[in-house]
Parts: sequence; structure tokens; C-alpha cells
Amino acid sequence: GLGGNESYPDLFQPFGGFPDGVKVENSYVTMPDLPGIGFEGKADLYEHMKALSA
Repeated sequence: GLGGNESYPDLFQPFGGFPDGVKVENSYVTMPDLPGIGFEGKADLYEHMKALSA
């Protein structure tokens, strides 16, 4: 894999990074069991997407 690079943890906010509450431990993350395609787990990104659909 790309070692998490594809998530851009510190760049391109609110699009980059992991879902809220996900912590990097020993260079690994465990992805949460969330429905959807991913942005639902990021509150800041979800607000942007919700505004676009209004």
C-alpha cells in the first residue's frame, strides 16, 4: 500500500485526513465501521457536503 499517504493527514483540509476519532498508533490506524463512502466520519467535511446538497 501507500502507507496512508493517500489520506494526506495534514493537507487539503477538510478533505484530507482520517475520520474523526481515528488515532495513529505505532504507525497504524484502524478504520471505524461507518456507513457511507468516508466523508460522513469527518464532521467538518460533512458540513461542507451537506451545504452543497441543500
